[in-house]
Amino acid sequence: MARRQQLRPALNMTVSQRLAMTPSLLQKIELLTLSRLELSELLNQELVENPVLEEANDANDPELGERTEQETIPERPADKEPTVEEKDTFEDFDYEYFFGEYLAPSQTSREFESSDDRPSFESFLVRPTSLMDHLNWQLGLLEVPPEIHEIAYFIIGNLDEDGFLTLSLEEISNSLSVPLERVEEALKVVQGMDPAGVGSRSLQECLLIQIRAAGQGGTLLEKLVQDYLPLIEVRKFKEIARELQCEMEDISAALEDLRQFSPKPGEKHSSKTPVYIEPDVYIYKVGNDYEILMNEDGLPKLRLNQSYRDLLKANNVTRDTKSFIKERFRSALELLKSIDQRKQTIYRVCLAVVERQKEFLEKGLMYLKPMLIKDVAEELGVHSSTISRVVTNKYAYTPQGVIELRKFFTIGVESIQGENLSIVHVKEKIRKIIGEENPKKPLSDQKISRLLNLEGIQITRRTVAKYRDQMKIHGSRERKMAVLF
Repeated sequence: MARRQQLRPALNMTVSQRLAMTPSLLQKIELLTLSRLELSELLNQELVENPVLEEANDANDPELGERTEQETIPERPADKEPTVEEKDTFEDFDYEYFFGEYLAPSQTSREFESSDDRPSFESFLVRPTSLMDHLNWQLGLLEVPPEIHEIAYFIIGNLDEDGFLTLSLEEISNSLSVPLERVEEALKVVQGMDPAGVGSRSLQECLLIQIRAAGQGGTLLEKLVQDYLPLIEVRKFKEIARELQCEMEDISAALEDLRQFSPKPGEKHSSKTPVYIEPDVYIYKVGNDYEILMNEDGLPKLRLNQSYRDLLKANNVTRDTKSFIKERFRSALELLKSIDQRKQTIYRVCLAVVERQKEFLEKGLMYLKPMLIKDVAEELGVHSSTISRVVTNKYAYTPQGVIELRKFFTIGVESIQGENLSIVHVKEKIRKIIGEENPKKPLSDQKISRLLNLEGIQITRRTVAKYRDQMKIHGSRERKMAVLF
């Protein structure tokens, strides 16, 4: 008789790599991803929740009044090493820097029991969940490899408000220095999220994802979207019925089903309110060089309340009270350090952009040079994901207008002369060629490719079609039908 194998509890030691995210690190990452308006909301919320923080009033504080609202970011002094004998980590903070920079005057006291300090009902209101928040929440619930998780996070950060991907897979692959196959795998992860159709690169792909998610794959509806969407857009229903050899009633029924799907899957997570863009930085030309100024206008200027610091030295304050005050000071100082690091990182990224894109700042869009996220990340000594977080939802005022920072990052196309041209340059060439064509005889993608080749830009017909789709320009057949009908 075979002996039964007994199950016994045992201790086994294994070696594995895991990323430990401390609250401080999570806060730094969160601040990097926030837009300027979101940052303002967060700081105002911190003012409500943390009593040791208060907003500085320039009019009443002569020291702050001398400082400008828009200023370059000074280098922060290095943190001092903690004293070996001191066991309380509360004293490890660099108070000389943070109290000198952010401490309120000692005469500024707070009425702790005043009803004016109670938060209003508006403080309990929260902003609606954005599409990015909704997708990142789902991503956090999925068990995917760390590399795929990072790429998916980058993809989510590059979706427009309708849920469409604004970058090509090749651009993502080059920006993150990862294989194209990994990007495709991460895109499938995003496209499998709610709402169905998110992460699509075209209207056709968006509708097909929704149709298959609804269990209607292999139906007439899928066939119509897969092969006849251009004819549907110009209402050529009889021609479709003739080619498919089916009745008009079947076409009508399928199109009625099509109306249940959304061409803008991210729309339901839109706030439906206008978004006012305020630049995070200003880039001015001063003489022959450029100056970068951080925009602090409208953001709450946080400082520490001296009254709470004095309470820590008082003898008539209980240990529990002092412990609470210390914890609040730790939280406040970590926030101030994170804000300081956010400013430094944005400033350094903008400095790298200016160094590479001076010709664009001088002459305009056609002179934008290829620039990869990984190159800037290597120069600054940070991870590529840090740069991608910095440039998302951050805007710069430049001599060429207000531009989102991520628009500066594009891959290149090499010309016959060996010149590296940005994709933006090539797209503008395509847009110009189409704009100058005879509307009754629109140019095919193949002809556009040949015209660009004559100008020294080596580009295939398929690439022309891809760039044209990204610019939401119809093909030659649809452009001709639009003129005729």
